[in-house]
Amino acid sequence: MLRAIVEAPDAALHVVMCPFAGGSGGAFRGWHGIGDPGLNVSLAIYPGRDHRMREACAADIGTLAAQLVEALAAAGIAPEQALLAGHSMGAQVAFEVCALLERQGESPAGLVLSGCHAPHLRGRRRLSALDDTAFLTQLVDIGGCSPELLSDPALLALFLPMLRADLRATETYHRPCPPDSQRLRTPALLIHGSNDEEADRSEVAEWTHWLRDAQGPVAIAGDHFYATRRPRAFLGHIARRFEFHSTGIDAR
Repeated sequence: MLRAIVEAPDAALHVVMCPFAGGSGGAFRGWHGIGDPGLNVSLAIYPGRDHRMREACAADIGTLAAQLVEALAAAGIAPEQALLAGHSMGAQVAFEVCALLERQGESPAGLVLSGCHAPHLRGRRRLSALDDTAFLTQLVDIGGCSPELLSDPALLALFLPMLRADLRATETYHRPCPPDSQRLRTPALLIHGSNDEEADRSEVAEWTHWLRDAQGPVAIAGDHFYATRRPRAFLGHIARRFEFHSTGIDAR
């Protein structure tokens, strides 16, 4: 489930990046060759894409989180080394992984929640119940789907089930705010995009109701997909929050 995208053999910490709905390895190609960030970075590959194309897509966020907990153990990534990061739907997955680990008595190194409203809020768009044409039109508008997909029946048949499954999973992830005693103790960083029309600063800030030790939200210039377009800025903010030595990245 984990694919290495940045390798630093001497690094003490390991960022485990959970992608957005529909996200796969190709969306994070810009993370390769970003210099020496002073840490390892692995991308979670959800079922239904890349080398897991033949696997059934997950029905809910909890299933993805449970799979990732198993993948961390299989990869030998100790929780105290893991910086769990997620963007958009991936923030929900990262949060649930962190919650599972805490319930097991583990202490992850950190949690990074990016570009996503808190669980007690509803997303601005409800796409999963739309017909195919309206569904894809909305995805193109967000920027998460190439317009070429609309005119390619073969690609459409390949990717539409995965896109629908992901959107259904993220849209049905909703909970009431927890009592203070149930907030996660893992140190956290909140990130939002300066021009993100899917989750603004106030919606991301609502995650503080779920966390005991959160900093941010800090801003990265860009729309909803700043995490893939500005990896140096993304990792730079993580470096500042979790105070490890890094080179070749910044938070501008």
